[in-house]
Amino acid sequence: MRAADSAALITPGRIYHALGKQADCGGCMPLFLATMRKNVNLEVPMDLRGLRAAPTQENQYARRQESH
Repeated sequence: MRAADSAALITPGRIYHALGKQADCGGCMPLFLATMRKNVNLEVPMDLRGLRAAPTQENQYARRQESH
């Protein structure tokens, strides 16, 4: 993935998809993320760091679904 696009963000979802797998229950996700964070080949490129906007009151709950 990094060789194909040096500016691509490598996410767990992309890795699972590339491997033809999926995180069924998410139980492996903490170990998976810790392993990704330790791998220097998977670091976020410097020019892409800090692009995420800080949460505001307006967008803080934007993706949350209301429970009924």
